[in-house]
Amino acid sequence: MRRGPGRRRAVSEMLSAIILIAIVMIVFAAAVYPLYLRYQAASQSAASAVSRSAQSAGVGISLTYWTATPVSGGTQITLYLYSYGTSPFTPSEVVTYVAGNTYTLEGGQFQLTVNGNAVDTIPPDSPAVLTYTVPYTGAWPSSFSVTLIGSGTAITLTPGG
Repeated sequence: MRRGPGRRRAVSEMLSAIILIAIVMIVFAAAVYPLYLRYQAASQSAASAVSRSAQSAGVGISLTYWTATPVSGGTQITLYLYSYGTSPFTPSEVVTYVAGNTYTLEGGQFQLTVNGNAVDTIPPDSPAVLTYTVPYTGAWPSSFSVTLIGSGTAITLTPGG
């Protein structure tokens, strides 16, 4: 075995190469790690959005008929609904947009019935009747919209529109 400056030089070059490789790996990791974190956050956000969308897709409400009846202090609205989705729907808020006015009603300010029974939730594949009163007086326009908010989604119905 040779001993001397040649061998020391080879060991020194090997150590230099290993140190250089370690430095390059550290710099690469420092540059790539923030990108990895950003990608991970974006992918989790996208997965969460898809999950919420899938849940929302399970809720389907259609308007089959409606009436607007003048009552003392406003107009009583009756919406005849049908739940065609695969998930139940529990409305927590009803927002009505009519003639430039917005009327927001929360739970307890509207009545929901399924098969004649008062309920909080519309089961899948069921007819339902939603009744509430808004302080709108005068002739009820044929074009208005109602947004039902609940169960992690919002459903907008546009009778006559």
